[in-house]
Amino acid sequence: MNLLPLLPVTPNFLTWRGHRIAHYQAGTGRPVLLIHSINAAASAFEMRGPFDHLGEGFAIHAIDLLGYGNSDRPDRRYWAEDYISQIELALETIGQPTVIIASSLGAAYAVAASVRKPELVSALILACPVGMGKLTEPPGAIANGFYNALRGNAGAKLFERLTTMGSIGYFLRSDAYHNPASVTYLTQEAFYQACRRPGAHYAPICFLTRQLNCDIRTVFPRITQPTMIIWGRYARTTPLRSADAFLAANPRAHLEVIDHAAMLVQDECPTDFSEICRNWIASL
Repeated sequence: MNLLPLLPVTPNFLTWRGHRIAHYQAGTGRPVLLIHSINAAASAFEMRGPFDHLGEGFAIHAIDLLGYGNSDRPDRRYWAEDYISQIELALETIGQPTVIIASSLGAAYAVAASVRKPELVSALILACPVGMGKLTEPPGAIANGFYNALRGNAGAKLFERLTTMGSIGYFLRSDAYHNPASVTYLTQEAFYQACRRPGAHYAPICFLTRQLNCDIRTVFPRITQPTMIIWGRYARTTPLRSADAFLAANPRAHLEVIDHAAMLVQDECPTDFSEICRNWIASL
């Protein structure tokens, strides 16, 4: 099967429990690892902005988490713990202290991995993170019942209806981006194609039924690495006021707000986002 053209380099593959994890790399210098968010059409494509803009002076790494992008999409039950482990694998592969830039629920996984592998994480940059109140609830009996009902053909059919070209366009314009003009045809097409791979529904069904929720309320206060949180002012799914819980839990964290952006701030305002990241990393 042909690879999805998500980033401007061809991935190599890491092996996690017998499955292939797509790993992209470019540039030389201080290592940076990019972790995408979790949604129906997630992939490293969401990180194309910082991947391109931070290429000079940094060794940029990115991965597709299992079930997304160019990684394998096996028929299995996915858990938050799986993704934390895959980030740990990427850090071990890089093999030296790394700056992690992570988005949304991927940011919660990055925080958990940073506590477990502090020697391999030099700093954290979290874009519209969750895990301090939103997407923290464990599955429970009802959610597990929905998962069992949706894991087969019913889930595949539901996923297909939720990921039409029109549905994806609506999600991007209403939730992911603030300016509708930011959603070009090529952007919408890339998200759409990421949903058309065999097995594309397995991980999103787990997300929908809370299997991928990640509670970092007791973990985030333990982060000792320099931490910056970047928020799009007009994020709706994860509104700016959500930053208060992070700042209260860990006063060492620093908040930056980018105007004219929503949840996928790193892709909607890639130049501003990357400049903030570059300047902050240089100041450490």
